[in-house]
Amino acid sequence: MISTSLIILALTVFACSCATFLLRRSLAGSTAGNRLEDSIALLSPSNTNSQPVERTTTETNRQAINPLSRPLRYFPWVLGLIVSLSLGLLTSIPGTISIAIGLVVALICAQLETAWHEWRISRIERQLIDLLDMMIPMLRSGAGVSTALAAASETSGSPLREQIDWCVQRIQLGDSGSIVFQRLSERIPIDVMELFATTMSVHWETGGSLAPVLASVTRVARDRQEVARRIRSNIAQSQFSTIAVLLLIYFVALVLWLDRPEPMAEFASSSIGSAAIAVTIILQAVGIVWMNAISKPKT
Repeated sequence: MISTSLIILALTVFACSCATFLLRRSLAGSTAGNRLEDSIALLSPSNTNSQPVERTTTETNRQAINPLSRPLRYFPWVLGLIVSLSLGLLTSIPGTISIAIGLVVALICAQLETAWHEWRISRIERQLIDLLDMMIPMLRSGAGVSTALAAASETSGSPLREQIDWCVQRIQLGDSGSIVFQRLSERIPIDVMELFATTMSVHWETGGSLAPVLASVTRVARDRQEVARRIRSNIAQSQFSTIAVLLLIYFVALVLWLDRPEPMAEFASSSIGSAAIAVTIILQAVGIVWMNAISKPKT
């Protein structure tokens, strides 16, 4: 028993080390582009007269991590592996059922991570709508694009504020606005941000009245948010019903186990019974993933 516990501890430490390595690699990859371009800007001969300003800009840019990076993408699978090994080595549960339970844990945690990522995208879209609502009146009153963008970013929340501040700083240092906004759309690859970046890039090259175009972008972004909200509210009832049915199945299985433990234990320990239980658990998990996949709002 002690040797088994040591094996579980070693595997857990190894899995946590792998997860930490993947997290650090993801964060390093998200900031590598910023650091490279900051180094090039500092070494550029044309900007030697503004080194104090660029040094401050470099420190700010290094903190502007990609807001849509997913450092926990592989953590659910590591957790599922740990659960499977723990159940298989520390309990008397058959191996097939342990593997099925670990797979279910991994799939459910992956769905939670995906939901968290979608919530972050929705938050950035809401922040962009608020930013445009602040910019449009200032543009109509005669303010410049850079001035309106900088003033609106001060009232925005994180993480959009850091990205807009980065755009303003690069423009103030002499970079082309079209290139800067193109980089912004690469940092935040969502449809609304690409529409906003394309609009700003075209205006930077051609000029013209920007306020009416941004008003159209705001209306499109708000309509997308409203449609997504209605879809989520419509599918919430079916999702709750599905989860309730699945929980009812486990409740019935628990009642049968408590009522007749010996026949249930014999059934679960047999090859056919353990395979049937494992397939049932896996099919339930696949059903949850499938339901979430087909119910995602496609706007």
